[in-house]
Amino acid sequence: MKNNFIALAYLLFLCSINLYGQETKEVNLINLDSSWEKEIFKFPISFAPSINYQGYEEARFPPIGWSSVHHPNFWSYTFAWSIDKKSQITTNDLETDLQKYFDGLMKVHTSKELKEHKTVALFIKKERTLFVGKIKTYDRFTTKKPISLNVLVESHFCKKQEKLILLFKFSPKDFTHQTWEMLDRITLVNNYCNQ
Repeated sequence: MKNNFIALAYLLFLCSINLYGQETKEVNLINLDSSWEKEIFKFPISFAPSINYQGYEEARFPPIGWSSVHHPNFWSYTFAWSIDKKSQITTNDLETDLQKYFDGLMKVHTSKELKEHKTVALFIKKERTLFVGKIKTYDRFTTKKPISLNVLVESHFCKKQEKLILLFKFSPKDFTHQTWEMLDRITLVNNYCNQ
């Protein structure tokens, strides 16, 4: 009897892993081909649990150059959030959420040296659903130095589903740089409210 219980528990554990894996493979908010690296994070995100949303993030990185300091695509990437939110996002929400996000990602709370590099995010609302901003954070992945990122955020409210889809585009390059031509072509999939 004990062996049957252990076998059943193990089977349920394997099923739960399989279901979670299937869920993340089906996430597809951003209209990009498979050459762009894809990562999925479920909210609350492990490195930024104080961002209090339910949903998921799809992060996409260009095929080349993201981590190459001298490449035009250095630190240029996109991600989308599909979050349960019954209202539009505000500039204050974006600033607070992205400060928590990048502080967690860069682990600024883990050492005294990094605490001086707390993230600062500033946004303005350009149109009803478009925000432009700048983020000053720390690059713990490549340069180990402060970095400033220009940001565009498109906001799409799905009233029927009571969720918000946010498409973020980041680059340290000025908005007039050719890298932004690549980022400007990135869109959400057609049926994003049903994802």
